[in-house]
Amino acid sequence: MCRATRFPEAIPLRKITAPVILKVLTKFFSTFGLPKVVQTDQGTNFLSRVFTQTLKSLFIEHRVSSAYHPESQGAIERFHQTLKSMLRKFCMDTSRDWDEGIPLVLFAVRESVQESLGFSPAEMVFGHTLRGPLKVLKEQMMESKTEKRTNVLDYVSRFREKLHSACDLASKFLKNAQSEMKDRFDRHAVARSFQPDDKVVVLLPIPGSALSARFTGPYNIVRKLSDTDYVICTPERRRKTRVCHINMLKAYHDRDVGEPVKQVTDNAAVLITSKALSVVEGDMNADEDGLVVRNTPQQCSKLDNSVILSNLTSQLSSLPDGQRHDVVALITSFPVLFSDVPSQTRVLQHDIDVRGAKPIKQHPYRVNEIKRSAMKTETDYLLENDLARHSYSPWSSPCLLVKKPDGSFRFCTDYRKVNAVTVPDCYPLPRMEDCVDSIGSARFVSKLDLLKGYWQVPLTPQASDISAFVTPDCFLQYQVMAFGLRNAPATFQRLIQIVLAGVPNCKAYLDDLVIFSNDWEEHLSLLRTVFERLKHASLTLNLAKCVFGQATVTYLGKQVGNGQVKPVEEKVVAITKFPVPVTRRELRRFLGMIGYYRGFCKNFATVVTPLTNLLS
Repeated sequence: MCRATRFPEAIPLRKITAPVILKVLTKFFSTFGLPKVVQTDQGTNFLSRVFTQTLKSLFIEHRVSSAYHPESQGAIERFHQTLKSMLRKFCMDTSRDWDEGIPLVLFAVRESVQESLGFSPAEMVFGHTLRGPLKVLKEQMMESKTEKRTNVLDYVSRFREKLHSACDLASKFLKNAQSEMKDRFDRHAVARSFQPDDKVVVLLPIPGSALSARFTGPYNIVRKLSDTDYVICTPERRRKTRVCHINMLKAYHDRDVGEPVKQVTDNAAVLITSKALSVVEGDMNADEDGLVVRNTPQQCSKLDNSVILSNLTSQLSSLPDGQRHDVVALITSFPVLFSDVPSQTRVLQHDIDVRGAKPIKQHPYRVNEIKRSAMKTETDYLLENDLARHSYSPWSSPCLLVKKPDGSFRFCTDYRKVNAVTVPDCYPLPRMEDCVDSIGSARFVSKLDLLKGYWQVPLTPQASDISAFVTPDCFLQYQVMAFGLRNAPATFQRLIQIVLAGVPNCKAYLDDLVIFSNDWEEHLSLLRTVFERLKHASLTLNLAKCVFGQATVTYLGKQVGNGQVKPVEEKVVAITKFPVPVTRRELRRFLGMIGYYRGFCKNFATVVTPLTNLLS
């Protein structure tokens, strides 16, 4: 109960009612006299009017510790926790006979050496260890025949020396244990300090819900009690002032909307601008002898394959004459790969396993006239090219249009309810980092992109019925794998792995294929092999997004080649010009955007910590 047993000046009392406290004060008065200071927590029994008047009449100072941070000796609190755990364990094991063994548990506690003191409690009180069963056994095994007699005065003198020595050593060990405990708990602590009149937000209970709390404020600091405790003014609450620990406080700053966020956002943007444009080199080293570095040509606008084929030479203008002639000859020898409409593969079909779930019927979403017209154009395209047909299915999912950066719309189907009852396909996707790093120091890199890759995978009859979708003007069902289905990525990755199995220096992440080599003849041979595999599988390429024979290409959002990995400069510019987030949703979007390039930024997590903290 007490901090010390030698006439304490401060007596911490916890969780005791007012009548009991009066009895305790009477007992201490008869033994030690009245204390100068009484320290308690913020319990209502200690803050009551009767208790306050009692202390005031006895001229005793009342100190209140901060909530959830009782000011007592940590070693004692830890020992109480250990003792309670021992009693709980013993009583649970002994069931109804728990009371008979409690003296044995207490005996074990008294004879056990405490780690923080280096002595057992019995040694500190009696000057010797208790004679228990183990000590009796030791005496029998190591019994000495000769008994040494000691003078009473010598025994008392030595006993006093032993007690004083034990007390000094225990104090030294206890200070070391307290220091180690403090260092361990303060390992990740950040030094903070507030001054009177500073504004803070405080973690306080929510009115009407004692078990819930949130940061409220701002409040002003009245005065500083210690390095960790402050008196806070809370005028709109029942208690006008309260003592709060520094862990329950956060600094409050008056600002214009967006200013601190803008400052930290600018720091993160500057970090990505300065760091991300530097080359990240791994174990691969580029051989620059005779290497011709060519810039990747800008992707042309969205054109049909037939339009690009009619002007193929200008499309490949970045290549030298000889290499351009080889690529043109290769492309023209595989015209079936470059049709304007995606073909359908014969390698596999996509199925939707719903395991007997009842059909899900949903009504179409309401759209304005502009989107309705654009939606009708998309459905007419699907019907015209046999990608969908009119449906009589009991399943129905609504559709919507998502605006692209170029202003056009992307036709999407909301399959969230269908996906919720679909059995997942766990076919793994490759790691993006592995695909990027595999290019290494290749001199020639080509990137191929499939034309609406998902639409090149046919559906099974069952999956076609389940894929049925509704618009304000029609009710159709897909004949090809639609975007948004739960297992579509797994099915498409399985298709690519089957088609390109055994092809060296070729990596694929869904519909993005990359081919790399150090020799042009080898590179051309690899391209021909891949084209033959794609032709045999009845797949179609999107020539507008294909890049051939470059030293560096943009692949999976990064610029790779020559043994280097760099961020795309346009994306870095987009990050630096991103508007200041003023809502949590905008901030989360910004963090997700810059997080893709975190591998290029030293101490990225440390830099964005202020932003991450704002999400909470």
